[in-house]
Amino acid sequence: QKLFRKPWTQNILMFVAEATMLIPYTIQKKGRRQTAREVLVPPAVEAAPKVPFYVFAVPAFCDVFGTGLGSVSMLFLDSAIWQMLRSSIIICSAVLSVTFLRKRLQPFHWLAVCIVFVGLVLVGLATMLDAADKKDDKKSVSADKQLIGIVLVISAQLCAAFQMVFEEKLLTGRAKTSAKKTVGMEGCWGMAFMTMGLIVMGLMPGPDNGSYESFIDGAYMIGNDGLLLFFVLTYMASISMYNFVGITVGKKMSAVVRCLVDSCRTVVVWAVNLLLFAMGSPYGSEWTRHSWLTAFGFLWLVFGTLLYNAVFPVPAFLTRPADPGEEDNVCVSVAGSFAQILSKADMTDETSDSEAARSRDTLHIETARH
Repeated sequence: QKLFRKPWTQNILMFVAEATMLIPYTIQKKGRRQTAREVLVPPAVEAAPKVPFYVFAVPAFCDVFGTGLGSVSMLFLDSAIWQMLRSSIIICSAVLSVTFLRKRLQPFHWLAVCIVFVGLVLVGLATMLDAADKKDDKKSVSADKQLIGIVLVISAQLCAAFQMVFEEKLLTGRAKTSAKKTVGMEGCWGMAFMTMGLIVMGLMPGPDNGSYESFIDGAYMIGNDGLLLFFVLTYMASISMYNFVGITVGKKMSAVVRCLVDSCRTVVVWAVNLLLFAMGSPYGSEWTRHSWLTAFGFLWLVFGTLLYNAVFPVPAFLTRPADPGEEDNVCVSVAGSFAQILSKADMTDETSDSEAARSRDTLHIETARH
């Protein structure tokens, strides 16, 4: 049976799912305009500048490149190992936040970064040792390819970290924009970039029906395999909802809960892999001679993540007094999502200063009526 090994086709499906966020955004914006017409209250303050549509191309390109590298790396790595290595987002985002956003991290943040680095080394070392033990197995991925996969997934997290930094600047600056519009516009730009990329990949020679990656063949496989179609649709639905479910958790509960959930997700992925292997499925992974080293490295990753987000009580000697007006650092999770950045911005609508003033005036009018 032919396997669906098309990471870049999977990438464009992700952007299609993200672009669907423009549908609820448009409906919500239309409803606000209708309400404004019924109230008929003139604006009192000059509206804040809007974000030009071409600005969204920058984070979209980072998303295209980062998720593409991540998808390719999955061809060489076990899914649980791939999930663990994504913890490198903490190191990348910490360095870029200091470099570009001029943030000052607490000493315990830097300690957490070092702990995460140790965890990554342990997980990567265990992966290479397991690959060396299976070098005579023709079905297993070679150590060289697994090393390439490790480099690719860490490079993908570097792109994701730059995207997070840019989006924080975009969503918390003077020119406000909504989360739905941000995700939706990035989806549209991502589809445009990926369409051009897939055309080029279709013309390049390679192992996929004579080309590097054939989108036509991928679409044919999806349309003629009910199970594959089901997985594609559920994947797109999860992409559409993941960020906003994460925002809800972060807003209604706490950032700590979200970080814990993201950490538990890796445990679930690994447990499912072990269970599938025990059931005789070819898609599972076994407990190898060096899995204990992987588990030990994973504990370091979780500890570093929780320490970075101050889930544990932080000793006084690892903190410094906050500067006046200094904001708290954004929670960065194992998942590497920018949902916590989005939760700092306006999550429900694209409210300008004039609309805010209009809302206040409307409230005063309604109060006077009663």
